[in-house]
Amino acid sequence: MKKSPLSPSMLQMYGLSIFYFTANSVLTIIFPLQASSHGMPEAEIGIMMGVYMFVCMILRPWAGQMVAKHSVFTIMKWLLVGHAAALLIYVWLGVESLYAVRILQGVVTAFFSMAMQIGVAEVLRDEDRGQGMAMYSLSSVLPSLYGPALALLLWYQGDMTWLLLFVTTLAFLPLLFFIRSPLPKMKKTNASFTMREMVGAIKGARHHKGLVVASVVMLIGASIFGAISAFLPLYFVTTGVGNAALYLFIQAIVVVGSRFVFRKYIPSDGKWHPKFIAIVLASSIIGTTLLALLPLIGSFIYISALFNGIATAMLYPTLTTYISFAVPEEQRHILLGVFLSSYDLGFSMGSMMMGFVVQFMSYELMFAACSIVGLMALFVNFTGQKGAVAVKQVSIH
Repeated sequence: MKKSPLSPSMLQMYGLSIFYFTANSVLTIIFPLQASSHGMPEAEIGIMMGVYMFVCMILRPWAGQMVAKHSVFTIMKWLLVGHAAALLIYVWLGVESLYAVRILQGVVTAFFSMAMQIGVAEVLRDEDRGQGMAMYSLSSVLPSLYGPALALLLWYQGDMTWLLLFVTTLAFLPLLFFIRSPLPKMKKTNASFTMREMVGAIKGARHHKGLVVASVVMLIGASIFGAISAFLPLYFVTTGVGNAALYLFIQAIVVVGSRFVFRKYIPSDGKWHPKFIAIVLASSIIGTTLLALLPLIGSFIYISALFNGIATAMLYPTLTTYISFAVPEEQRHILLGVFLSSYDLGFSMGSMMMGFVVQFMSYELMFAACSIVGLMALFVNFTGQKGAVAVKQVSIH
């Protein structure tokens, strides 16, 4: 039986997502600060933070196949065990485990987001899918409302005990919300699983013009999000201007509010909407430009949190909803994984590449570079709109 986007069972799924991403939200702030305090240079911090999404990118298509073969429910059960293991390794080994934990987090997140998004698509009615994707996205970013402030509060205490106790708690809470969840238990018959078939599907993805255009826009946009995520706290600490926790709190409020209030306006018809996407990208460009001007505008920097929040809130669910309709249903598990890999690659590249810009130039130039990257995404959005039409007519053989 199909569910309503706000039914109790769907709220349980969103709760599972909230507690899972709370750990990521807190550790995304803690890891760069902890690494910097131990003398790690900015370029290496960027690599350490970026390896998380790089691993996600590699595993996304394979994750889709695993979900198809073993069911959303089964995959979710084992990945939550892996999530708990990753957090407990950090609690045990501390800063020496940062690279290993980031890699494990990447593995688990690749499967988690695939399982959740495929589960949402299968549990909800077609006309409610856009709202469901928006609500899942909302649940995944809701921890950013309190996670950064909580992380900084725990960090500045100087005693890691409370932080480690909190992380230990977060290792087990998602498992409680998993019990009796409505995640689908059905396996896909004749699901593709061999590496050869997966590689063939990925190669054939280039024939889906809409998939290519959406993936490129997602990759470019995600690179900006990755740079902001990795370096904004260090930027504020280094310049001594503004408060990182307050900035991230404002941005999170905008993200949460936008995804809830505007969830019904996210196109859910399988068509490419270049004007809507252009507004989202323009918001990102304004936000990063203001960040580049931090030393000049001082406290006005918090205005950029509004623009970055809107971009973060709307780009991912808009493009994901489009792809869920645009690719053939029988290949959705693989091609959705290919698409989400573009987000992972972009997010990873943003922190990795921009780390070198910071180390050899400055934070201001890094955020200026992000604005230029945003203009590139705008160009792709408009020039590629003709290719993003009627992609359902194309199939991979």
